[in-house]
Amino acid sequence: MESYSVKAILSVYDKSFTSGMNKALSTIENVVKRTNKAAGSVNKLTTSFKSTAAAIGVMQVASKAVDMLAGSLDGAISRYDTLNRFPKVLQQIGFSASDSKQSIKELSKGIQGLPTTLDDVAATTQRIATMTGDLKKATKTTLALNDAFLASGASTEDASRGLTQYIQMLSKGTVDLQSWRSLQETMGVALNDVAKAFGFAGASAQNDLYKALQDGSITFDQFNDKLIELDG
Repeated sequence: MESYSVKAILSVYDKSFTSGMNKALSTIENVVKRTNKAAGSVNKLTTSFKSTAAAIGVMQVASKAVDMLAGSLDGAISRYDTLNRFPKVLQQIGFSASDSKQSIKELSKGIQGLPTTLDDVAATTQRIATMTGDLKKATKTTLALNDAFLASGASTEDASRGLTQYIQMLSKGTVDLQSWRSLQETMGVALNDVAKAFGFAGASAQNDLYKALQDGSITFDQFNDKLIELDG
């Protein structure tokens, strides 16, 4: 919050300074027209004003560059910590070192070029792996879910809500209407693809898929596998 406050103050100061400077320059130009004797002094003063304005502009650009660099460093440090911490945590849970390292490698590769952070997918994978006992599938499920939310245009908040509902259904192996509605709102595009892959079509495809999951003709594990399969 402090950085935003500083930027706001600099912005107001810059606007006030620019307005004042323009008025001063206008007054100086009028003086020049009235007397040529002051021309030399006016030119120096005008140049001084412009140099000051340019200096402030350079300072603002430099400030933005520093902010961007700080953000990049914070992201890099966080990523480095996750790369090192994730395998250790999973090994403590009971997964092998090789599987843990392979998992974080796949996660890192799977989100390249995407707005998703490594921390987010690592946390999701850990939750699913702890619940299911299958780290490899947890990794693939996490990446498939992330792509499904992004492809469906979900916001960060919506994706978090949908993810919570999905993990709850995955843990129970069944679906309920409230959770299903959340998935329709947060990953509707992906649901359409999964429904089509199971042979459902038309406007009722998602509802038909829901009914099939409810009566057990399609298990949630099969649904999850199909989501992974379509992720490519």
